Amino acid sequence: MNFAQMGTAAAKTDSMARAVTAGRVLQDDTDFICYQCAHPDQTLKYALDKLLQNVEFARRQAGAERVNLHLTMGLKGGRAEMATVQPYQEKRNQARNPELQARVAELRSELANLDHPLFTPVVNTIQEADDSIRQYQWKMIQEHGVESSVIRSGDKDLWFAEGYHIDDQGRLYNVSGYGTTDYREVGNVKPKLIGRGTSWFWHQMIMGDSVDNIPGLPVIKGTLLNRYLPTKVYNAKRKDAACGEAKAVAMLKDVTTEQEAARRVLEAYQLYYGNTFGVEMLVEQAFLLWIRKTNKMTEVIEYLRSCGISCDFTADQKKRLKDFVEKAKAHK
Repeated sequence: MNFAQMGTAAAKTDSMARAVTAGRVLQDDTDFICYQCAHPDQTLKYALDKLLQNVEFARRQAGAERVNLHLTMGLKGGRAEMATVQPYQEKRNQARNPELQARVAELRSELANLDHPLFTPVVNTIQEADDSIRQYQWKMIQEHGVESSVIRSGDKDLWFAEGYHIDDQGRLYNVSGYGTTDYREVGNVKPKLIGRGTSWFWHQMIMGDSVDNIPGLPVIKGTLLNRYLPTKVYNAKRKDAACGEAKAVAMLKDVTTEQEAARRVLEAYQLYYGNTFGVEMLVEQAFLLWIRKTNKMTEVIEYLRSCGISCDFTADQKKRLKDFVEKAKAHK
């Protein structure tokens, strides 16, 4: 495999290549790229070559010196154990064909052992690649400043991770604080809901994440519908309704702080589930959706508390996470 030749080819097509920023690292969601470049109808070498060309192209767009290739090759950081409402990622695994899954596994294996002057594999056997991406980005920002690291991912789960991101058009943007979530034009298709900052996390807490089979809040009560989506004539007996994207946007309209978002989301969970069980279900969904910037599983509890929610893992949740820790020890 001729890496120099591949780099030259990428340079010729990369009209948006940036001058390299000294020390900058691209944190690449290579799990996502494996699926894009799998090509099960072609040889493994063909698929690997395409993937490395893709990564080199992204490195040049980001103006990075080198790339960390983040891969998930094991457990899910306790998310599978925490999920009780719906099995974590069940629909995702069922939707993919066996040939594609097998090729992706082959690519991950090749990348895990890759020897490349600019690309370093980051193999996750206990947590997911999304977690290591945010952790590496956070550490780089703390040690070298915000310009030192850039995330490249097609996965919307990372939209609230702080620091620089690069999109599929080669545009760099910086994520910080609560940010915004709104509909944006994306070409010839209908506007897409796009989040930047923890605003996106709180929207997901309502609408869930269908790709990972995370339900979020199943139903919004009629009393809240009257508040956030009022009808022309007030209906005191308004029926409850299933949550989704539009309900999340309406419930969090004009919110500008994490504390206010947390207050509204907690109220909705408690109205649906009851006061105590509502907090338990909120913690479960938050654990599934939160991408960690440290390796602490309690990080999401600390975050929720910082937003004004008094909470902790229940005894049952602690047991499930303890079971995961034991599984992780055996997995190593």
